[in-house]
Amino acid sequence: MEPYSKKSLYVMAAATFLAFMGIGVVDPLLPIIAKQIGARHWEVEMLFTAYIFTMAFMMLPAGIAANRFGEKPVLTSGLFVVCLASLFCALAHSIVELSWFRAAWGLGNAMFFACAMTIMIRFSRSVTEAIGLFEAAVGLGMAVGPLLGGVLGEASWRYPFAATSLLAALACLCVWRFVKPPVQEKKSAATSHGSKDLLVLLRYRPFLRVALVSMLYYYAFFTVLAYSPLFLQLSAMELGWVFFGWGMMLAAGSAKLSHMLERKFSSVQIISGALLLFALSVSGIYFSQDKALQLALIIASGLFCGVSNSLFTTYTMELSPYPRNITSSAYNFVRWLGAGLAPVTAGIMAENITPAAPYLAAFLVLAIGIVSLDRSPKAVLPEWAEKIAN
Repeated sequence: MEPYSKKSLYVMAAATFLAFMGIGVVDPLLPIIAKQIGARHWEVEMLFTAYIFTMAFMMLPAGIAANRFGEKPVLTSGLFVVCLASLFCALAHSIVELSWFRAAWGLGNAMFFACAMTIMIRFSRSVTEAIGLFEAAVGLGMAVGPLLGGVLGEASWRYPFAATSLLAALACLCVWRFVKPPVQEKKSAATSHGSKDLLVLLRYRPFLRVALVSMLYYYAFFTVLAYSPLFLQLSAMELGWVFFGWGMMLAAGSAKLSHMLERKFSSVQIISGALLLFALSVSGIYFSQDKALQLALIIASGLFCGVSNSLFTTYTMELSPYPRNITSSAYNFVRWLGAGLAPVTAGIMAENITPAAPYLAAFLVLAIGIVSLDRSPKAVLPEWAEKIAN
């Protein structure tokens, strides 16, 4: 067992926090960018879609690269790419340029996230501790990112991008300086053929089923995160505070509430309950005409999302027979596909149906996910997969 390293663990958590700030920092800026650049709702939503789709599709090659070249080099390279991409976003002059630079940002984040959790697990006392700290950092990053975007965005939509570039550079330097290269697990047949392992894992039905439900959940998650700033019609500062509250609930759900619930219920029971409450929240946003209630439901939904994030990740890691870097890459690839579809789809539905229509779609998608969740005991690994895994 590799030695527990508190310093390395917390430096990685801080880097994760800074990386996830980049996702939420755009939230309060969407209405401003749409107005100043002259973009339609679905076009400005491409800032999320280009970012997330690139991140999703690059998760697999990033995981393979980490397996071949080492996790720390790939991770620090990813942070450097984020630093450059966010700087170029600050200098962009059109929605097309912004979308391309956000896609490059997604590439950097794919390189980071393909390695971050596995490094944290190596340096922690337990998988649960690492995942809890990782998801807490995610939630706090999601909380502070919109607040940073709201505060700086009041002056100019370019300033939050420039600030994120500086923070990414700081994270890169901290990881390079203070995190020692983690000891790689002993290679086996499951780690020596990265692309083959990933494809085999994606054919492993218990894993694929959970990953697909997570994909549906992430569609709803990013409907709330990426579309709500356009739907609510608030100022950048007001949106920053709304999503700061949402992000704090997200952090509380992943770092605290999920672990409290694990003492009494199974992972599948908790996920089912959290998804149901999240579905009720988005349906309430759709049916309500009261803005105060809509704001309350959006903020409260962060708690249910935090629980879902933590438990989905833990359950998937336990379910997979493959090494964590392979599992993390395959899982992130599938779940981020749903996230990538949500923003631009929501923008199109809002323009062609009603502004609240994306929330109804999110409710229906969550309902499908709840029904599809496998509540049976963990399945036995098929013989063809077991031979490759071992």
